[in-house]
Amino acid sequence: MRSYVSKLFAFLVLALLCTAVLPSAVQARPVIKFQIEHVYLHHAGEVEVVGYFENTGDRGAYVKWTDIDLTLIADNGQQMWADKGIRHYVNDVYVPANQYVAYTCYIQNPDIPEYHGKLRYRWHSSTHWEKAAG
Repeated sequence: MRSYVSKLFAFLVLALLCTAVLPSAVQARPVIKFQIEHVYLHHAGEVEVVGYFENTGDRGAYVKWTDIDLTLIADNGQQMWADKGIRHYVNDVYVPANQYVAYTCYIQNPDIPEYHGKLRYRWHSSTHWEKAAG
């Protein structure tokens, strides 16, 4: 009986060690999102989007593209332009773990109006990354 109890105890200790170690290894991955800081309209047909890629994960990775939903709002509250799923390809920008990298992109669309007043915007992004460049 004593042998059975000691084997059961050893198994429980091993099981606890495995559950403590394995989940953290499984979660070791990049978590990258494009954050927008400013949006500028310099002329009709083009928007300058200034922001950064933020990696809140514990592994670095290369950004391949980001999909942006963007809505531009004039200072009077009227929506000027909106588009969803704007895909912007990125040339392998490496974002280390728990850091960020500044990035500016330009969105071109003939429907973007010329506007020189104060501008507000709403946005959402979805970023695709890979562990290797190329």
